[in-house]
Amino acid sequence: MGQVLKTYLGLFFLLIMGLVGIGIVAAGIEVTAARNYHADVISQVECSNFNAGVISACKNQARERGYQLEVAELVYDGEENQKMAEIILSFEYSIPVLNLVSNHEVRGFAR
Repeated sequence: MGQVLKTYLGLFFLLIMGLVGIGIVAAGIEVTAARNYHADVISQVECSNFNAGVISACKNQARERGYQLEVAELVYDGEENQKMAEIILSFEYSIPVLNLVSNHEVRGFAR
């Protein structure tokens, strides 16, 4: 009888470990997606030469994807043309099995 209990207890812990592992992998995939989106936003802002319409469209798209995007204008040249901006993407990092939720952000510069 004791062997049956040990077997089921071992299977239960194996199941819990599997669920936690899947949660960690899923959270890692979400982080990778956020980093890739951040890199795409930087590329779009740079290619558009800091166009306000493109920045606004990127902010709307980020909101639709569940991210928060901030664009801080930093450097201007002598003719008041923007030359650099800081792009900050905030997102939630969550592992539902562990009930773990925290806010993370990715920072980068468009030049």
